[in-house]
Amino acid sequence: MPDDKKLNLILERFYNRYNKYNTKVLKKLGEAIKKFDGVSPSQSHIIAQELKYGNDINELLEELSKISGKSVKDLEKTLEIVAKENTDFAEVYYKAQNKEFVKYADNVQLKRFVKSVEKETNKLFRNLSRARNIGFVLKNNKGNSVFRPIKQVYNDLIDEAVFNVTTGVTDYQSAMRNTIKQLADSGIKVNEEKVAYGTGYARRIDSSVKQNVLTGIRKVNIGIQEQVGKQFGADGVEISAHSPCAEDHLPIQGRQYSKKEFEQLNGDLDRPIGEYNCRHFIFSIVLGVNRPEYNSKQLNEMRQESLEKVEYEGKKYTKYEATQVQRKLETEIRKQKDRQIIARASGDKEEIAKAQEKITILTRKYNDFSKNAGIKTYKENLTVAGYKRVAIN
Repeated sequence: MPDDKKLNLILERFYNRYNKYNTKVLKKLGEAIKKFDGVSPSQSHIIAQELKYGNDINELLEELSKISGKSVKDLEKTLEIVAKENTDFAEVYYKAQNKEFVKYADNVQLKRFVKSVEKETNKLFRNLSRARNIGFVLKNNKGNSVFRPIKQVYNDLIDEAVFNVTTGVTDYQSAMRNTIKQLADSGIKVNEEKVAYGTGYARRIDSSVKQNVLTGIRKVNIGIQEQVGKQFGADGVEISAHSPCAEDHLPIQGRQYSKKEFEQLNGDLDRPIGEYNCRHFIFSIVLGVNRPEYNSKQLNEMRQESLEKVEYEGKKYTKYEATQVQRKLETEIRKQKDRQIIARASGDKEEIAKAQEKITILTRKYNDFSKNAGIKTYKENLTVAGYKRVAIN
């Protein structure tokens, strides 16, 4: 069965790759902003022409294409491993039913299925090579958030810098600060729906890739289990287990059910097993052949841990709810690190100081909250490539 720790390592590998790319783009934009600081109006127009007709953005898009090509190959390897592990898991049930077990490497039907999932899942990586699908979500003149392709954002940023220089603003960095914050808070987005400019659903690139890989793994797991289950004659399912677990899935996780029982139980849930952000996996079994991986004592310990109440700053949380607070703090810390990175690249000392102060406060709260709740901290979840702590006076 998939190990939750192993799954996290797989997902973080893809996430970190695109998180590093996001940092590189933010630094490039910040460096472009810095070039206009303290120059004359005539110089600003010369710099603008050099930047617009240079190759910076094209090089970044080419790099993204290379990263995505590597991710395609890594995803294919990952799904093949998941498929093999799922098939090996079923061997005992083939034998119990006196059915011939065919290893994944020799199972044409299963390999064809996995290839179809690979093709579907890799669509996102192929879309990343199209410049119109990559960009930022920023406020327009009416205050509405809209998706703008990366090349347009780059050119608009240069035009804004030239405008601020030529109109003689007293503090160039202050004039650019709102744009810097918006760029950092948005990060590189993927326009995930093929829709007209300015509309559609856009998700941050590293999160989009991570979710895409998880979806591919989940589809392989479900599809392989359904197919091998039909082949050996499954009459039940077993659900994986982890802790902390959301309260709605606690009564179901780690147990075995007849197919009919599970369909009824799962159908009554607002958040079905294996869908949305659920990390559980479903395995086809023959009832009575194997005991569940986790016994009643272990599942009860998981339940107690998940529901254990912790108190922080006057609020009470279950252990699971505390992990969700952790995730929100991690997200906010990474956002402030992105702000600090682009501020450093642009030379905005005031914004560097503000972001660094918030990072310090939030990191202290993260560690204090986690210790108080008795849950593990995840330094890797706070990591942003290119971030360096700076001393503030």
